Amino acid sequence: MLKVGKDMSKYVDTREREEEILDLVVDSYINESKPISSSYLCKKYSLKYSPATVRNVLLSLEQQGFLSHIHTSSGRVPTKSGFKRYVGHFKEEDIVKDNPLGFTRDDSSNITFNDLIEFSLDALNKFSGYTSLIAVSGKGEKLFYKGMRFILEQPEFEDIQRLRNIFTALEVRMDELQNILFNSIDEKVQILIGDDIGFTEISDCSLLVSGLREESLGIALALLGPMRMNYLKAVSCLYSVKNQVQEMLEFFV
Repeated sequence: MLKVGKDMSKYVDTREREEEILDLVVDSYINESKPISSSYLCKKYSLKYSPATVRNVLLSLEQQGFLSHIHTSSGRVPTKSGFKRYVGHFKEEDIVKDNPLGFTRDDSSNITFNDLIEFSLDALNKFSGYTSLIAVSGKGEKLFYKGMRFILEQPEFEDIQRLRNIFTALEVRMDELQNILFNSIDEKVQILIGDDIGFTEISDCSLLVSGLREESLGIALALLGPMRMNYLKAVSCLYSVKNQVQEMLEFFV
């Protein structure tokens, strides 16, 4: 029994080390937009592990499908599975849900519902740095979006075909995109990565969705960006905007 306990301890240590290294690779890739090597990690984060140990962990993560190796480089990049495991590590206390965004209940007598939507789109853009979308259902359905320039600023979308695909999703297949947003409305933030979105044209992106329903009105708020997006920042932004919209909504329903 003692031997089993020791073996389990080694397993837990290995798993925790893998999770730590994976999180550091994803964080670094989000910031650097280039493959991440063991030497980069050791130098950047002053790791307590040797470079050889980090290389072995990277190899293990690659064999499990969480990282991929770009053969022209010594570094690795996260896969869709790697990003999904990374966001699964988020803790509730890491997410900021009440970041003040500049409009309050006192503004209710001075703004219209369309003003609220416009202000919310701007807040999502400003605080996340990604393309913002809001779908509204009630008397008809409508999709609003803003901040395509943020897509253009991402190195992943220098490929003109990728840009065409995104514009197709936003301009030509808007009804289908609306349905995805409405079907993902939840008090929590739904993180759809890659083909989990269910939309071929944006299957190399990530879509974060949250929302609320008040009587006959439904509002879905979303952020669209590259798979290499700052998920924690985006999730916090969505929560903050949704919470303030919910406070204001009672004046418009």
